[in-house]
Amino acid sequence: MRRLLKEQFEAELPEDIRFYMGGKSRVYAYKSCEFDEIASHRGIYFGTIERDGLRLSIEGSFIAGKLAKKNVIELDEESFGRWMRGEDIEADVKGYCIVKHGSYFAGCGKGNGRVLRNFVPKDRRVID
Repeated sequence: MRRLLKEQFEAELPEDIRFYMGGKSRVYAYKSCEFDEIASHRGIYFGTIERDGLRLSIEGSFIAGKLAKKNVIELDEESFGRWMRGEDIEADVKGYCIVKHGSYFAGCGKGNGRVLRNFVPKDRRVID
């Protein structure tokens, strides 16, 4: 996981953040604590390992985005509003990118060189 984060986003997370692989290639992030032995589920949903890269969740983008040095796209206010409504955005990027506006991170999109595909879950989208 650390290698993927380094290669894809040039992000190096603190050593006290640990990762747990769940089903369906889902990755969870957590910090160890005294309750590790009795926890039925560790961490928050961090992202999914896809065939072509790591697709971060909104929470994963908050954790890694602050440290990422590449594949981060900053949207203006209007584009960010469209993104949070679930729309794809025109962008000249390829592969998975962390999407942000100011200090707010909003997950990952996947670019094909023309359009950044939106992965914001329907239940997390903003409704007009």
